Amino acid sequence: MMTSSCSRPSLNRILSRSLLVGALAAFGLLSGIAPGLSERSPTLVFGSSAYAQSFSNQEVKNYARIVLTIEPTRQDVYQRIKKIVGSPPDINCGRPNSLRTLPANARQLAVNLCNRYTQTIKSNSMTVSRFNEITVNLQSNSDLQKRIQNELIRMQKR
Repeated sequence: MMTSSCSRPSLNRILSRSLLVGALAAFGLLSGIAPGLSERSPTLVFGSSAYAQSFSNQEVKNYARIVLTIEPTRQDVYQRIKKIVGSPPDINCGRPNSLRTLPANARQLAVNLCNRYTQTIKSNSMTVSRFNEITVNLQSNSDLQKRIQNELIRMQKR
């Protein structure tokens, strides 16, 4: 009989990676410099290149907390908008035109989500621009990726 204890670390690793990937996709809703999902491509698209930057442990903790807080809502809203428009929506809070192309009911969902992102970021002692800097740096900084993954796992265990 197989025990679940041997698969638990693997499950945590998969969960943390899934959350990180989902969170990165979610940040496309926040700003033009963060990743966005395009109808033509299921991959992440960036509006600017990443540059080397250091981030404090507190910023990493705040970032992870924001991801854990907003990700379930982002997934729900994304699915609701997808049902309305019939395809993966191209939404980016930093590009108002991406919201204007949505039907009114889907646009209202997206606007509400963008506002919730902003509130969640600010309530976790971070600015939107700093949050976006971390998001952009995640793509090219494996150390930062590991730090945030570890923090996500630590927070989920509490």
